[in-house]
Amino acid sequence: MPDIEIRKIQPNSLNPRLEFTKEGLDELADSIRQVGILEPIIVRPKDEYYEVIVGERRYKAAQQAGLDKIPVIVRDYSDSEVMEINLIENIQREELSAVEKAKICKQLMERFPTKYPNQIKVGEKIGVGQSVIGTWLSTLKLPEEIQLQVAPGAIQQKIPEGKIAYKTAISIARSIKEPEKQKQIAKKLGERRLPRRAAQTVIREYAKQPEKPLEQIFREVEEAPIHLPFSKKHADDIITAQKTQTSRKGNYYNIKVGNIVKAAITHFADLEITDIHRKKLGDFDEKDAQREGGYTLEQFKEVWKGLHGSWNPNEIVTVIGFRVANVEE
Repeated sequence: MPDIEIRKIQPNSLNPRLEFTKEGLDELADSIRQVGILEPIIVRPKDEYYEVIVGERRYKAAQQAGLDKIPVIVRDYSDSEVMEINLIENIQREELSAVEKAKICKQLMERFPTKYPNQIKVGEKIGVGQSVIGTWLSTLKLPEEIQLQVAPGAIQQKIPEGKIAYKTAISIARSIKEPEKQKQIAKKLGERRLPRRAAQTVIREYAKQPEKPLEQIFREVEEAPIHLPFSKKHADDIITAQKTQTSRKGNYYNIKVGNIVKAAITHFADLEITDIHRKKLGDFDEKDAQREGGYTLEQFKEVWKGLHGSWNPNEIVTVIGFRVANVEE
């Protein structure tokens, strides 16, 4: 495994990543100054220099750290293989936004139509369904300003300021057709950082009432009572205080400790929030399962699978603790 002078290495022109965060590069550069590069980057020979194939973030951070040489693995790859490697690696690491993934999928189909004649073939190669590829590609119908707003893949986490979730971007693309209105609502959603459900409501209302001032729609949605839907079985458990916790996919930024929210199949009770935090499903214990409705942990896992299709121990969910403040007659 040779060390190559960093001046002889150039970035990968086929890398799908649109941006590297300054904060992330600064942290990695500091680490490299202290302990060096622990994992070599992969390069290919290109004319008189080497081109980065895997590890461009490490390469840029090494430049920033002032290194003269870095460890590399040299391999021969075609352009097609480079694009495949970049896409698959980044998808697995959830480092790309849906827009960036879409651009690579589009390039694969346009540049290598024999190998990738359609979305199905691309999906087979990277291990996702055609519908996922189609959803990613639909983001490319949006104005470029909105494409740049779409947050990277790990949308279970908090969306950075100024960014929007890709599902929010998809809703904008499907519901609102005028590019200027699309840009206007995307900009506002990036600034206001509403929970996804509230953002969907804003988009839906703006599509239905385009003549209504957007600021008024935001205000009405933000001031509307917060509802938490439950099954009838759970409604009974809530009334008897058997259930004092609920865990949900997504973030609930608008719920704070002390809030009164509407528990509903239809509104049957007011709940006072006693705790709210984020937690991996794999960290749930028997006490969590008991608070979810008197379950054992294994029973709760089966309930979760029934509601959401699978139990992913690494998935982070919102856990909301509550007590009954008032029961509707």
